[in-house]
Amino acid sequence: MSSSFPRGHTAERFSVTGPASVQIGDRHYHAGPNSPASRFRNKHFEVPRNPSSAFTGREEICKQLQAHCLLSSKLNPRRQQKRFVIHGLGGSGKTQVCLKFAQDHREEFWGIFWLDASSAESLERSYLQIAEACGLEARMPVVKRWLADLPEPWALILDNADDPRLDISPYFPVGNRGVILITTRNPGCKVHSTVGSYELGAMTTEEAVTLLLKTAGIDELPNQSTRAAAELVVLTLGRLALAITHAGAVVRQGYCNIEEYPTLYSRRRQELLSQKVIQGREDYRYTVYTTWEVSRRMIEEIPSEAGQDALELLQIFSFFHYEGIPEEIFYRAWRDLHDFEQSDWINLHQPKMLLRQSDQEWSVYPLRAAISMLRSFSLIHYDKNSLISIHPLVHSWIRDRMSAFDEDMIWRQTTTIISLSIPWTFETTDYRFRQSIMPHIDSCLDAREDGIFSLQNIDDDCWTMASNFALVYSEAGRCLEELQLRERVVELRKRTLGEEHPKTLDSMHDLAISYGKAGRRQEVLELIERVVRGCKRTLGEEHPNTLDSLNILAISYRKAGRRQEALELTERVVEARQRTLGEEHPHTLASIHALGVSYSEAGRRQEALELTERVVEAMKRTLGAEHPDTLSSIYALSICYSEAGRRQEELELIERVVEARKRTLGEEHPHTVAAAHTLKDLKEGPQNKSISHRQSSNSENKSRIQHPENRSMKQHGSFIRFWKRLT
Repeated sequence: MSSSFPRGHTAERFSVTGPASVQIGDRHYHAGPNSPASRFRNKHFEVPRNPSSAFTGREEICKQLQAHCLLSSKLNPRRQQKRFVIHGLGGSGKTQVCLKFAQDHREEFWGIFWLDASSAESLERSYLQIAEACGLEARMPVVKRWLADLPEPWALILDNADDPRLDISPYFPVGNRGVILITTRNPGCKVHSTVGSYELGAMTTEEAVTLLLKTAGIDELPNQSTRAAAELVVLTLGRLALAITHAGAVVRQGYCNIEEYPTLYSRRRQELLSQKVIQGREDYRYTVYTTWEVSRRMIEEIPSEAGQDALELLQIFSFFHYEGIPEEIFYRAWRDLHDFEQSDWINLHQPKMLLRQSDQEWSVYPLRAAISMLRSFSLIHYDKNSLISIHPLVHSWIRDRMSAFDEDMIWRQTTTIISLSIPWTFETTDYRFRQSIMPHIDSCLDAREDGIFSLQNIDDDCWTMASNFALVYSEAGRCLEELQLRERVVELRKRTLGEEHPKTLDSMHDLAISYGKAGRRQEVLELIERVVRGCKRTLGEEHPNTLDSLNILAISYRKAGRRQEALELTERVVEARQRTLGEEHPHTLASIHALGVSYSEAGRRQEALELTERVVEAMKRTLGAEHPDTLSSIYALSICYSEAGRRQEELELIERVVEARKRTLGEEHPHTVAAAHTLKDLKEGPQNKSISHRQSSNSENKSRIQHPENRSMKQHGSFIRFWKRLT
């Protein structure tokens, strides 16, 4: 039975002479199981190079390609063209995987053809090269039609289809014949797949170590210390195939040994990642950094606001931690930026994307468009929780390529965005958000030797940002960082404003609260007494700030064993606050809470219980059931129930506190741990219950009344908004 031949291919060049035989050129094969026809089927192998001799691992993607892309596979009967998309970050090894597939399965295909899909011009040029190799008319439509009609199995590999502006579907031959592999940085190309897609990410640690040892020329079995050193290297490089290959080349060329590489990398990262490999340079066209520069230049050439926003956003991301950047941070920063009057300095240090936003309504579209642009080049990863992550080396590359001026400007922008995003409201979502940004505060402050105080020349803005960051550290139980920030603010304000300036007194008040949480009782007492004296002289006896500080002084007296003084002072503060602020103002409730504790310690237990019940109900109404001060008051009420012998009610309250704190503060927060410890003791038996309960109560009171009494909160616009909503 003879076959029909596509244009340009004659019977002399290729013919099927029977159901079990084939003639290729002058050679005639029988397709028996052991015949040359079954062993050497491939006629055209138009592939640019062999895979790297150090190719390692990637077993999962290799298995998937074998299962979905071979004609012999039973998973996908030949009813449609088999198209498989491999996407991922530049340098992850996508091209190498396709070279390996082509080499391993060459004899499965009559022809394997490689197309450079980086542009429309390169694709057309690749098709003309196929025409030349196969003796066809030099026109792309002719080659596509020839492939569509070809009865023998063929594969096209479209490599580097990275440009999101280029639709590659017109370059597929029509029909259901053939296999097409696509490598791309753009996950949007998954729309072209018919049999599957695969995101090629970091190698496994074991694969990465093996690759490093191969490329470093270490053939013998490495000892345990060498293998441990190799593991440190690959983890430092984020297990990125291209970076590991380059690190191996550095070792092989004698610049250092594997043990020395991390030190060399920390000192000369930019130079190492920009260096070209000499031997085996055909395996990888680019250096580690150049591969991402290609993507950056493509974004730069896109004439749209989304492209410019994407580049600006990428720079800002380089000062965040590289994992778990919440998209929400930009919305919260915008809200604070537009709800309240900001300084000229703050307005100057905002990304254009936020400044273009309407004052009235937040539009997520510009942000999402910029994120989509970065995703289309696999420069970032965006998950279902709207969290953004970046490969650690991409994170380093972004900053390494900035000028000193740009780096300083972007750091200032990032610091300002983070600070503006920190809410001084205390709903569950606010706690979770503040927890989520703590690694990003760390990353941003670590980028400058003096952290936020690199900006001390801008005075108020610097101090406000330090206060915002201190709140986040405080809630996370990181007292040392909180204290360092507050002590520096006090020091700077004393120097610039004087000790009795209201802003200096505010900062001293906040520092006293932080000392209390750290258990430094004598320092709390000495400092808050100075604050009270200063407030009385400059503000008056019943100014809200004076009453704030008197309340903290009363608590300090109680902690120092001066209980009668504490009780009398607290009664004065409660009476003054009820008269000036009202019965259910958070500060009034905080003072009533403290008075209840004083009554309890004075043996006036029934009065303590009644007061604490009033406080709990009022706090639920005004602050919310899961505000930290509400939970502290519920905890105090459980102690009152314990002393009254109401054990079941005590247990139920502690259980509620533990569950609420797990939701709002996290399971490892010191307050959650203290309450959980008390609950455990209550359930195990009464032997040590009272001791445990009191110890936990003391731990609570180290940071009691942190939020309503914190002076920075009163000055922050978010507090005004919060209080207006309550009243």
